[in-house]
Amino acid sequence: MRVKFLVIILIFISLWVSGQAPDPDFIDKISTGKALSANRKSGFKESRQATDIDFTYQRMEWQVDPSVKYISGKITTHFKTKLNKLEQIYFDLHDAMTVDSIYYHNSPIEFTRNNHKIWLNFPKILKMNDLDSISVFYRGEPQETGFGSFIQAHHNGVPIIWTLSEPYGAMEWWPCKQTLIDKIDSVDIIVTTPEAYRTASNGILISETISEYHRTMHWKHRYPIATYLVAIAVTNYVDYSETANLSSGGIFPVVNFVFPESLENARHNTSRTIEIMDLFNSLFGDYPFASEKYGHAQFGWGGGMEHQTMSFMGSFGFELVAHELAHQWFGNYVTLASWKDIWLNEGFASYATGLAYEHLLDGYWWQRWKRINVDRIVSQPGGSVYVDDTTNVNRIFNGRLSYSKGAYLLHMLRWKLGDDKFFNAIRNYLLDPDLAYGFASQWQVEAHFEAVAGKPLRNFFDQWYYGQGFPVYSANYSNSDGLVQLRLLQTTSHPSVSFFDIPVPIRVYGENSGDSLDFRIKPEYSGQIFELQVPFPVKRVAIDPDLWLIRKVDSVEKSKFIDTEKQLSIIPNPFTGSFKIILPVIDQILKLKIFDINGRLVYHQFNPSQNITPDINPGQYVVEASTSKQLFHTTIIKR
Repeated sequence: MRVKFLVIILIFISLWVSGQAPDPDFIDKISTGKALSANRKSGFKESRQATDIDFTYQRMEWQVDPSVKYISGKITTHFKTKLNKLEQIYFDLHDAMTVDSIYYHNSPIEFTRNNHKIWLNFPKILKMNDLDSISVFYRGEPQETGFGSFIQAHHNGVPIIWTLSEPYGAMEWWPCKQTLIDKIDSVDIIVTTPEAYRTASNGILISETISEYHRTMHWKHRYPIATYLVAIAVTNYVDYSETANLSSGGIFPVVNFVFPESLENARHNTSRTIEIMDLFNSLFGDYPFASEKYGHAQFGWGGGMEHQTMSFMGSFGFELVAHELAHQWFGNYVTLASWKDIWLNEGFASYATGLAYEHLLDGYWWQRWKRINVDRIVSQPGGSVYVDDTTNVNRIFNGRLSYSKGAYLLHMLRWKLGDDKFFNAIRNYLLDPDLAYGFASQWQVEAHFEAVAGKPLRNFFDQWYYGQGFPVYSANYSNSDGLVQLRLLQTTSHPSVSFFDIPVPIRVYGENSGDSLDFRIKPEYSGQIFELQVPFPVKRVAIDPDLWLIRKVDSVEKSKFIDTEKQLSIIPNPFTGSFKIILPVIDQILKLKIFDINGRLVYHQFNPSQNITPDINPGQYVVEASTSKQLFHTTIIKR
């Protein structure tokens, strides 16, 4: 009986671990899937038309049979003119799709096709703020683009079609304005399928009717939505709902459309959505689409896609549920204004997933989540969070940089600012009326962090967002009479940053179990010595044991007492133009040498003056000063 009880416990633990533990390959799975989905979309560029007209409403009427990779439909677009004179308009649509006709004011209008666009001229000139509409009738088989924007597949022998348009795929299956400048103010999505199939989509389901062996489902969404977040999925779905609460009071549904064969498993796992929703409501402010719904629609690959109000899910593990839900705030409610700043979507959602591990499941997996992400980031020496080439979709959705390093940039900001200021900045960013339900740029999120910090953060973002690499720390320390002297050394993994000047967490452990003391030191140069008062015998010293930083730690070694009276001082250090040398004894420098990190002599001077202005590049160097009595060495940084 006891053996059976232990077996049951072990099975329970195994299921609990497999469903909730951070997956070392999670980021690679979701980022690779998105990159594959855009495999051949790299040639797309946004045009000026995004600022010429404002799409106020689109009515999308589609006919789809999931057993056939094909779509036909009518897209009616209502728009407002934003120019004094508007004579021409175009829609983005892949040349593989056939346009049957375009109607303007209930009459057909001529159009031309060129370079994946539909061009048409108005029979009259439209003026500023004129409201008008156009209907496009089209059909065809959307092009296959890797794990692409319009996929026909099967689950358990049943056909399914789903869409995934991020970043450049919407124009491959419907006529749209593919842009990160203008959101569609509201949409109606009406999909007709064979009776056996049901459609999941954005917004709320307002009708589901069956007529002549066909089913029509009408979804209504009345929040602004970016083009790439419009989506449908069609198969033999079953659905069920749960109820979520708002911090401010009130409730809204969490709707799940799942495969019949997955119903039991899905019911068990999606229940976690409610506690994650409660957490995010408390941290970020209430769910931004609460007058409609949140939902999941199961689809055919292992990752997920955060379609607005209806995330498409390959599975329902804790990590994926948290990540896609977080996107409703970071990516949907406030959307990146350029794919260069993809971290505003993916870095923020990835860190929110980490916060779910910190606050839920008794915090059991929080340290593991941090370790997985730090190890992924430092597995290569370079790479910036900023995306310098948005035509390279693999670069946009680089799991190590856009997801993990983007998330850890936020974690380090939290360490730098403290919890209160950090979360206030996040909430202020989300509540900014210029950004809410709109688009945000990198400088705007920086401004909110700087506002709560009360000081510029340009150097932080220059190093961690635009810069590449990370610090590599080593240290030696001595301990005597309640005083720990610690010399902290730093090298960098990439030459784009010569010295990372972030505060460093230090923990001193005592010989008795339970004795430990934390310090926060702010090194200004490599080799700087810190004196730490410790009221117990010291056993060891650790650098950043709680993983606040992107870093490697080479070694922390105990050494002889460090005599600070014999240390050479450089003022200022780091320096930009010139510096002064302060000797610990009354003497005169006879010869000065400066060596780079590879030991090459880059500067030397006999009998140097008080102000030393070496002609050297920015970076880290070793200074050697010779006097008549002894030789001194120290490290210096030029910015």
